[in-house]
This record gives sequence, structure tokens and C-alpha cells, in this order.
Amino acid sequence: MIPFPPPLLNDTNDILLSLTRAALWDREPHLDGPLDSATWESVYHQARKQTVQGIVYDAVCRLPEPQLPPDDLLCTWMEEVGFIESNHHRHLKALAWVTSRMEAESTLRPIVLKGLPIANLYPLPSHRVSGDIDLFFGSLASCEEANRQVESWGIPVTYGKYGESSYLTAEVPIEHHGLLVLSHVPWRKKRLRAWIEHRLTAADSTMEQNVENIPVRVLSPELDLLQLSSHALKHSLNEGIGLRQLCDITLFVAHHRKALPPERVRPLLKRFGLLRWTDLCLSYGLTHLGLSEEQLPFPVQTRPQQVASMHEEVMQSGNFGFLDERYHTAGESPRQKATARRISRNVWRYMRLSPQEALCWSLGLVAIRAGEKAGMSFGEESE
Repeated sequence: MIPFPPPLLNDTNDILLSLTRAALWDREPHLDGPLDSATWESVYHQARKQTVQGIVYDAVCRLPEPQLPPDDLLCTWMEEVGFIESNHHRHLKALAWVTSRMEAESTLRPIVLKGLPIANLYPLPSHRVSGDIDLFFGSLASCEEANRQVESWGIPVTYGKYGESSYLTAEVPIEHHGLLVLSHVPWRKKRLRAWIEHRLTAADSTMEQNVENIPVRVLSPELDLLQLSSHALKHSLNEGIGLRQLCDITLFVAHHRKALPPERVRPLLKRFGLLRWTDLCLSYGLTHLGLSEEQLPFPVQTRPQQVASMHEEVMQSGNFGFLDERYHTAGESPRQKATARRISRNVWRYMRLSPQEALCWSLGLVAIRAGEKAGMSFGEESE
């Protein structure tokens, strides 16, 4: 009996990245030739693992007919993209309803993070997979006021351990954030929170943006980059991040390059221990996602070995580690199997880039494990 050959992961990932780059920059895709059914299946499943299946589909649809996937796979893919589009429009309606009602009934003006404003940067916004709607209110006190407002509508609110809360409206998950940037470094937390709350008193700390004809309030580009970078690092140290998060950062800096002056942004990132990590994310965009040097807001300095190590981990872990085969066990989800072994590997990988965050997160993990052994229960954050 001839053994089944192992999947050609390198070939699959190269094809996936080639199609992703074409879609991100709205260019014609190029493949060396037609792919067999097994290769297309691998590309499709890796795209789903990375939650870029809608983005990659846009490039696939521009391939010449002889290079298209098999009909049955293409139909399955098309149906899934249809669901992504429907979900996107549900998110838009939920965003419009929550923000307009909150502003009409209170003095609160929510700031929309990540998600839909980032999707607006893609050639086809409705093909970026939506997770939840993230809202920030400027402070923990304002977040608590927003929670009470939602509860007054008869909607139950679930509370997290870092000042965040969540609820559902029309089956769309919405999360309120009390903290814009979560740091695990004890001596940085208070300083970071105070600086952000002070910065948000300035008129230029936020701006108005139309998200598919819905007027929303978003952060200034420098604060948004701080938030996006911090969020990506948090997940990288824990369960891992997928290609979609790096696509988000890549498109964000390309779009806002002129609004990210290096004399302001680099010292800000350095002050909060995020400069070398942000350099790595942008270097990844240069190496794998078609970002050009001219689109960078500032020069980046990262060793090629660090980019290669990050790429290996991204391809393995996928979107928040949900489909990471290394930690999948029958009957247990990868999130339940986010063991100390995986986290310690990520901490070691990124220790040189953000040593204080990595070290304090690993020490915090020890405390969590000790609490679990003592019979305590700890939840995990969502996106």
C-alpha cells in the first residue's frame, strides 16, 4: 500500500500568500499553472484557518478559467463568502443601532476599534471576516456607564476581568473595553492608562469616519496603531495570531502612512515597549504581504530570522490558535489546550522584541495556573 503523501505546506502557503497579496492590493493574481484538487483543498483550508477565505476568494475569482478550483470546491467557497457578507451586514446594522441609540440616550460617544473600520480599508470590506464589534469609551468609568445603559435596554451584559464586558444584539457580539491597551507590566499599566486618558482629552485624539455610510468615531492613526500593535502582541504571546491580523496592520499603515509621523509615533511605541514588535509586524508585511518601503510610515529594523520565525508560527497557529493542529485533542478545543508549553514557546520567540511584556505575561501565567490548581476559574479574552 502506497502511503498518502504529506501535504506540501510550503507550496500551499506560498500560493495562499500570492493570492492574498493580489487581493489586498486589488491586483491580478498569478499562478504558475493549474493546481490539482488536493492542492486547492489545502489552499482553501489554510485560508479558512487564517480567516482570510473571503479575501483570497476575491483573487481566485480573477484567475483565468483553466486555473480555477474544482466546481464543487468553488461552490462551497462561494457559499461561505456569502455567509461572510451576510455577517458583515449584520454587524453594520448592529453598529448603527447601538451607537445611534447610545448617543441619543446619553452623553456617551463610543469609539469603534478594529473590525469594521479596518474592513473599510480592504478592496471589498464585506469579504473580511468579522469577529465582534469593539467599542471604547475613553475610560473605565465611561465603560461602566455604557454597560448600565445597555442593561437598561433589557440586554444582559457579561463582565470580564480586565474591565471589558460583552453582550449580544441581533446575534452580533459586542464588546466594551475599559482599557484601550492592555499591558501585563505592573509598572507600565498605570502610566499607560493615565497617558491614554489624558491624550483622549485632545481634539485630535479621535476623528469621524464613514463606515459604509455609517458615521462613526475612531481613534487618531497614532493611537490606533498603538492599539492594533498591542492587541496583536497580546494574542501572539498567548494563543497566536493569524494572517488576517497582519493583513489589517499592513493595510492600516499603508493607508495612514502620512498621518503617522515617525518623530511622534516611534517614541510613543518605544515608550510602551512596542517599537520592536511593531517593526516585526511591518517587516512581515514587507516580506510576505506586498507592503512596499514607500508605504512604510518609518524605516523598520528586524532580522530576517525573526520574520521567518514569526511566519512559521503564524502559518501553524492560524486565527487565535483555533485550528492549530499541534494542540488539538479530540473532545478539547485548541483554546482549552492553550497550555503553558505553547505560551512559553511564544514568550521565548518574542522575548527580545518586548521583553517586559513577555516576561510579565509568563509570570502572570504561573499565577493563573496556581489559581486553577487551587480550584479557581479564569476566563480568557476574546478578540
